[in-house]
Amino acid sequence: MKRWLDKWNSYKYRFVPWITFNLKNRTVREVPNASEDNIIPENTLQQLLLGVITALNENEAKHDTNKHNTQDTALEVMNKVLGYKTQRKPSLLSGGGEGLFVTQGVVPRGSLVALYPGTVYWPYEPIFFQSIANHFVFRCIDGLLIDGNDRGISKSIFRSSGLRDQLGPYVPCDLSWLDGTFHNPLAVGQYANNASKRHPANVAYQELDIVIKTVPINLLKYIPNVWYGADNIGRDNAFIRTVALVSTREINEGEEVLSSYFTVIH
Repeated sequence: MKRWLDKWNSYKYRFVPWITFNLKNRTVREVPNASEDNIIPENTLQQLLLGVITALNENEAKHDTNKHNTQDTALEVMNKVLGYKTQRKPSLLSGGGEGLFVTQGVVPRGSLVALYPGTVYWPYEPIFFQSIANHFVFRCIDGLLIDGNDRGISKSIFRSSGLRDQLGPYVPCDLSWLDGTFHNPLAVGQYANNASKRHPANVAYQELDIVIKTVPINLLKYIPNVWYGADNIGRDNAFIRTVALVSTREINEGEEVLSSYFTVIH
């Protein structure tokens, strides 16, 4: 019985009737409509992201074209471009497990804090087995799902999907977050814990569709998302969905990054 209760507890946050019934007991972010969900303009967000991954690529090319940035080096690049670092550490919240922290610098309001990595699924694609006992499945406003789990079947699916879409020497996504080496240090957004009334949110999720042709092909290896299916390849204006964590207020060094897992759109 306990085994099934544990599975239900990990699944219920993706069961819409349960979420609706329990909203009154949760910290909720509310927005008037989907068009007003963005914290900052999409162009601004994409430019922030491109600034980081361009600098990561330049740093890699400068030091050794045969090796990727180490995690420490990548964090220094992040700090140079954005003025702060974010890293995984044990959460300060009771039962929070692993959390996400600003470990150096101060994050201004309206800044890119992290990305939610993972395999992207259309609503009609199968994700049942991957979702069992999986706390890292993110549901987007339009029903797309992002599986940010770096273990088990989820890890295997991401890796195989990324290698499937490789074009010669060009990898279409960042695989490094799967083994914790983090060539792109932003790929840690799934570890932001849920806010509470006692510990309010300081970031919000903002969905970002990156049109593939707007990103140089050699920079795609820093995007920590990949499609589960191959039907997006070859489309006009093919894109990849990612989710950014954007600061809603200034976040000081040493603070834990907290988000609201529930957004209500009226």
